Amino acid sequence: MGLMQIPRRIEYALRAMIHLADRPDGVASGIEIAQREQIPKYFLEKVIRDLMRRGLVRSRRGPGGGYQLARPPASISFKDIIEAVEGPIVLNVCLEPSSVCSLQPTCRMFQVWEHGQRALLSVFSETNLQEIVASMPGPMLRAPQTDSGIAHPKA
Repeated sequence: MGLMQIPRRIEYALRAMIHLADRPDGVASGIEIAQREQIPKYFLEKVIRDLMRRGLVRSRRGPGGGYQLARPPASISFKDIIEAVEGPIVLNVCLEPSSVCSLQPTCRMFQVWEHGQRALLSVFSETNLQEIVASMPGPMLRAPQTDSGIAHPKA
C-alpha cells in the first residue's frame, strides 16, 4: 500500500527556504543549498526559479552572491512556499472552486474534506520561516536532514 506524502518539490522548496532563513548574512549559493540540504542541483534550480517568480527569493550576482529571501522570514509562510512551487493547496478535487460533482449535494464525505482543508491551510498559513528558524539550533549545529518529516513548531 502506498503512502500519502508531500511531493518532493514541496519538501525541497521548504528546505531551501529554511536554509536561506537560517543564514546570518542571508545569502547562500545554489551549490551550498544543494549540498547542505541534500537536494539534487537540477531540482533545486527548478524550485528556486518558481520561488523567484513568486517573489519569495531573489538572486544576488557577483562575489559572495547567491540566493536570498526577498521578504523577511516572518512574512513567508509554508503556504506561500507550497503554492509557489505547486499551485493552490486542495485536499480533494471536489474542493476546487471549478469542481462540479454530481454527488456533492448528498456526499457524506464533503464536510470531512472541507474540515481537513481548513485545518491544513491553517497550519501552513500560520507556520512561517521565522518560527521554524527560531525553533531549531543554527545551521552549523544542525545535522543534515535525511528524512522528509517536518514537524510543526507548536507541536
